[in-house]
Amino acid sequence: MANMAASLSLLLLVSTALASDVDINANPIRKVVNLMETMQAKIEAEGKKNDELFEKFECYCKKTQAELEDEIAKADAIGNVKPEDIAAKEAQLQQLQQAVEELKSEEKEEEDALAAATASREKEHQEHMKAETEHAGTETAAESALKVLHTNETDPDKLNVHEAVANPVVPTGFLQVRSKQLPGEVNAYIKQIEETSEENWRQEVADDAKATGLFENLKSSKTKSIKTVLDMVTKKQKKIGDMKVEIVNMKHMMNGGAEALAENKKMLAELKKDCAQRASEQDEKKAIRA
Repeated sequence: MANMAASLSLLLLVSTALASDVDINANPIRKVVNLMETMQAKIEAEGKKNDELFEKFECYCKKTQAELEDEIAKADAIGNVKPEDIAAKEAQLQQLQQAVEELKSEEKEEEDALAAATASREKEHQEHMKAETEHAGTETAAESALKVLHTNETDPDKLNVHEAVANPVVPTGFLQVRSKQLPGEVNAYIKQIEETSEENWRQEVADDAKATGLFENLKSSKTKSIKTVLDMVTKKQKKIGDMKVEIVNMKHMMNGGAEALAENKKMLAELKKDCAQRASEQDEKKAIRA
């Protein structure tokens, strides 16, 4: 019994020792794995941050390079500037400004002419509308007078002279003579008035249509002319703005601009070199991380 207890105790000790030995051997590996995973996560985070920084730097390179190249191109286009060159350019500017003022005056004249033509046409149209009203009144009065006369055409003695005279189309004195021929004469006279009114109205309509056509042609012509002048003004004003900038640049070149040009060219060369080097380093870093 004592031997069995001793054997169990020994087995327990051996098992504990074996278990402890397994833990001792397993923990260092786990620590290494954890360390590597931590380092990998850190490398990836640093790589992402590095990529973001490089993107900003690359953006700076492109923007600065474009600005320098633009300034250099403008300076090269100007070249060596002399005082007489600036004076000649300023004379051209003055001529352009004078041309713009003349065009503005021309545009105002066209606007005034169109406004005057519009006012005149509106007045003519009002007169036409008045003539239309008078024509309609004449037609109505003639029809009314004829109706009165036709009422007793077979019996002139019963003709209501006062009713016919009340119509302004028929002259009062014409109806004062009462005879058998009176109705026919009055009819003929009223018919003549009616026909004359109709003829005059037709001529009025034709004249108004012709005047309308002439006005529309004039309006179209003036509108196109005004648009053309305004387009020319816009183009010349843009040219004036560009020329003013050019004169400023010319003066800058004459007052030490050559040194600035040389400095810009030097800066551009250094920028390109630096940006290319950083781009190469970035490619190497990406290759290492991969």
